[in-house]
Amino acid sequence: MADLWWLMFWLGLAVFVVFAVMLVLALFRRRGEEPEARSGVDVDEDDTTGRLARWFLGWGVIGPGVVITVVFVATVAAMKVLPTTAAPDDLVIEVVGHQWYYEVTYPDHGVTTTDELHLPVGRQVALQLTSADVIHSFWVPELGGKLDMMPDRVNTLVLQADEPGEHTMRCAEFCGLDHATMMMPVVAESDADFDAWIADLAGNGSGDG
Repeated sequence: MADLWWLMFWLGLAVFVVFAVMLVLALFRRRGEEPEARSGVDVDEDDTTGRLARWFLGWGVIGPGVVITVVFVATVAAMKVLPTTAAPDDLVIEVVGHQWYYEVTYPDHGVTTTDELHLPVGRQVALQLTSADVIHSFWVPELGGKLDMMPDRVNTLVLQADEPGEHTMRCAEFCGLDHATMMMPVVAESDADFDAWIADLAGNGSGDG
């Protein structure tokens, strides 16, 4: 995902530079060139129209087509690499979006919590995402994970945290008046710390059954 983002960044920068150079050249040409037009000499309108047509075809059609094709191919390649299904031994976590909080359930441990997500480091986690009301979007920028949470539908997002740390999950889909406050800490920790956290939740009566 990071490689795809950088590719789009550099392509966008290149397009901006080309546009800026063409704009500057056009401004200076308008002021200092075309002496024939100012002196009353006839200008070949067909030749001017032909040059404009070639510029339009090259920079208005072919150029954007090449950029879009490169981005499309890179996107498809990234989609093939990213896992979209959970392996049998993946940890399954169910996340339900509400207006405006998250309900997080660990079905293998019989534990449910609110607005707090913990992940064991170095292990793939299958997040089963859905919504209880409107469309939300699960997004953890540091972990490269982003997927919509839809009502009456479950989407699977596979994430893996390679290092311990605390991140912030944000809703990336406008979902109402308190959308901007819909955030949740995502804690990546060792297996021992994760197990201790789960045991503490279970001991405090946070189990769902």
